[in-house]
Amino acid sequence: MLILKFIGSYLLTPVLWLGILYVIISYNQRINKERKQFRVAINKDFYEGRNFIKYGLFFFVIGSLISMILGLTLPTNSVYIYQILVVLAFLINGFSTTSMLLAMTAAGILELVVPRFITFFGDVFPEISGPSWLLLIFISILADYYLTRNMKKHPLSPRIKSGKRGRNIATYLGRETVVFPLLALIPSGTLFSTLNFWPVFNIGNQKFSLILFPIFISTSVKVIKRAKERVIQDKLKNIELLLGLTFVLIVLTKFMSKLFLISLIILTVVSIFFEIKLRKKEKDANSWYVETDEGIRIISVQPETPAAKMKLQPGDVILTCNNRVVNSEEEFYQALQLNSAYCHVKVRTYEGDLRIAESAIFMDSPHEIGLILFH
Repeated sequence: MLILKFIGSYLLTPVLWLGILYVIISYNQRINKERKQFRVAINKDFYEGRNFIKYGLFFFVIGSLISMILGLTLPTNSVYIYQILVVLAFLINGFSTTSMLLAMTAAGILELVVPRFITFFGDVFPEISGPSWLLLIFISILADYYLTRNMKKHPLSPRIKSGKRGRNIATYLGRETVVFPLLALIPSGTLFSTLNFWPVFNIGNQKFSLILFPIFISTSVKVIKRAKERVIQDKLKNIELLLGLTFVLIVLTKFMSKLFLISLIILTVVSIFFEIKLRKKEKDANSWYVETDEGIRIISVQPETPAAKMKLQPGDVILTCNNRVVNSEEEFYQALQLNSAYCHVKVRTYEGDLRIAESAIFMDSPHEIGLILFH
């Protein structure tokens, strides 16, 4: 019964329901935009919702182990302060690690320069809690890293726009969102004083309670010019450096608590720098996912289709199909009908390599091969 009440208190947190709502909206937007542009949903699977639950349970176990081993202890008012910061992060620039760091930095500066801010919210970032807040950031960035790495497994959702020379260009966006409960310690005080069922225990001369702290994580990958794998790999390297920096700052603030706000500012500046650097790399790249006169470029590949089995990728250019040169979608499907049960294609990959791909296809159903192509 106690465990059910414990879980029930977490289920009432606004951040959890904000995350659920955000995932549902993200899924519907993806499906609707794909149907509007391509007349079909490229991937109908509600993987956003499945990953929300799967990764949420995984991060709960890993994050809580880290929290309990290192003794993560947060101020009494941290639960509602964090949820206010999540909303503020959304208002800044949609939710991301950078926007969350910006929100925390803004709150820390306001607390320093506006006395009324402390009067209204209480002591937001007391010096003694600096290492714990940084540990919370570390766990969040670690979850961001895992989510980003796993985006390699899912196709990004394409968008079509008109280029400067009249040709259509494809860009790609992927997003993963999760809210997970994190076991943490909190001083037993007014927040739980009216809850007789809440577990309280002593460590030394101080009383503590266990809480399930809601952590909101949302990460995105946008591909404009480079291959998805390269963009994700660069982002992962940036997150690794940010993780290392956060760990160093945790150690420093453990011995010099006054460094907490400076640590937040450093993390925010570095995170912004990494985002700008990533965007610049994308801007400076020479390639585009653009229509071509030689062959026909693949915009996207539907999962669990013959095209997916052939390991065709967005950006690949189909040069021949069943030994016939193709330069348009119409010519491609005409070539497919030369063999009603088998497909043999020669493609030039987005990196410029030539390869042969072949697979059985659905009998007399060439349009079910699973390719989204430029018209």
